Amino acid sequence: MEKINSNRLKLFFCINDLSRGGAEKQLNYLSNYLCIYHDIYIFTFGQKKIQYKFDKKIKIYQVNKIFFFYRFLIEIFLLKPKIVFFMLPKSYFLFGTLMIIFPKIKKVLLRRSLNYYHSNYFYKYYEIFLHKFTHLFICNSYAAKNDLITKENVPKSKIDVISNYIEFSKKRINIKQKTKNKKFRILCISNFHKYKGHFLILKTLSYLKSLPITIHFFGQDKDLTKKELIIISKKFNIYDKVTFIKKIDQSLCFPNFSLGISFSKTESFPNSILEYFTFRLPILAYDTGDIKRLVNDKNGKIFKNRNPKILSQIIKNLFYDKNLKSKSQNSFQMLKMFSNKQNTLNRYYKIIDKIACVE
Repeated sequence: MEKINSNRLKLFFCINDLSRGGAEKQLNYLSNYLCIYHDIYIFTFGQKKIQYKFDKKIKIYQVNKIFFFYRFLIEIFLLKPKIVFFMLPKSYFLFGTLMIIFPKIKKVLLRRSLNYYHSNYFYKYYEIFLHKFTHLFICNSYAAKNDLITKENVPKSKIDVISNYIEFSKKRINIKQKTKNKKFRILCISNFHKYKGHFLILKTLSYLKSLPITIHFFGQDKDLTKKELIIISKKFNIYDKVTFIKKIDQSLCFPNFSLGISFSKTESFPNSILEYFTFRLPILAYDTGDIKRLVNDKNGKIFKNRNPKILSQIIKNLFYDKNLKSKSQNSFQMLKMFSNKQNTLNRYYKIIDKIACVE
């Protein structure tokens, strides 16, 4: 039975945009869940297409990049939110700065990555400055929590850890490989950011030309584009091994696909790993953040050395691995922890309830 909350709160969520991505998908799950109990308002920059389906009760403001502060401040004065949440650095810098003048409104930073993205020291120390005005920090990993404590001087008492959530179909899926010849399809769910490791993936694949191994990218252009990845694949003479897919569905399940990969250096808890769990895929992931909570020798392989020749040998070993089916089954078993609302979404409800009671 759902909770009945007679004291609905007004909650603001600030994010760069609602295009395809891990943070955006988590906000979609979270806001659709919380709107049952509270009034949800989402603020984004610009007019980018919204890629997720939000409940009709949720109000979304796509504010102009130049006059965002004007529209945001008007809504603050009119709606008087109880709590404002920030997702991703850009929204924290801009919306967080405006919120300094509202000390009575509770502020929560949803930290999703490790503190490696600060190439500019001004931004790094300005974010630490903003922390002084933030009441609570919710991380999706213990590694991100440790970053806040050891590198950004945030008291341990102000930090909570809540894992990402994923929905999946519980229907039994029977997929047979389409051909008798062994095809080893690798799935990479990741927007095209340079730090995500797409160049390294292609370089690694260039050492595996003799094997029927292909890479299938699902993502959107960012500081790297699909066109650039095509050029790189042609340079490495592996263009015929590279595919860009437009949607993710059950056709990506094991054994149609053999492996899911995450080469990102900065993500503390890649949402793509949860997607691979739903597709029952063994996983190859770089050792960063809380990866060890998600991947082990029973459901895949973790790597530390980013040398493409060494990585190609790891993939080659997985290609010949006779226990891939077992790894696939173990990946699917990991879903239990992260598809349980009591372990994830419901914890946000409890934290909000707790914050609201503290004046």
